[in-house]
Amino acid sequence: MGQALTRVALAVAALAFCAGCGGAGSAASSGVNGTANGTTNDTAASPVTCDMRPRTAPGETTSWAHPAQSFYSPSDQDIPTRASLDHLLVKDDALVIEYSTRLPAASLQALRDWTYMQTATVAVPGDDSAALRAVIASTELVCDGVDTVQLSELARSRAFGQVAGHGDAG
Repeated sequence: MGQALTRVALAVAALAFCAGCGGAGSAASSGVNGTANGTTNDTAASPVTCDMRPRTAPGETTSWAHPAQSFYSPSDQDIPTRASLDHLLVKDDALVIEYSTRLPAASLQALRDWTYMQTATVAVPGDDSAALRAVIASTELVCDGVDTVQLSELARSRAFGQVAGHGDAG
């Protein structure tokens, strides 16, 4: 019961932090933080703009390892390799998030908290070409900040239970 309450508290905190990503308004009061086409919803208060587009799934990987944690800081020594991230996308129906190390501390904390509440999700530091790039095998979401509502929508779009068995790391 205590863990469930902690998760609810973290979820509320993550939504509240999103509002602090660079503008006025409250994610908790807006309901929706934006639309998938990169424009902001009329009722949205989130300053974060995201663009969702289809993508081609990466090819089969031969040398990979499952990550040991859900969120990796830039200082972590064991950040998953590209092959391991591609494996997660193709074989595990995971959500892989690459974030800019230039994100504000509150946004990084919101992302960290949100990531740990998810299933089959891993966040790693990426290049700084986008504040946040979240991908599943078929879809890419690129945002100029952290928007946990749109990340949740992308995470829910996965087809859990459709992943084929794949054995141990190669």
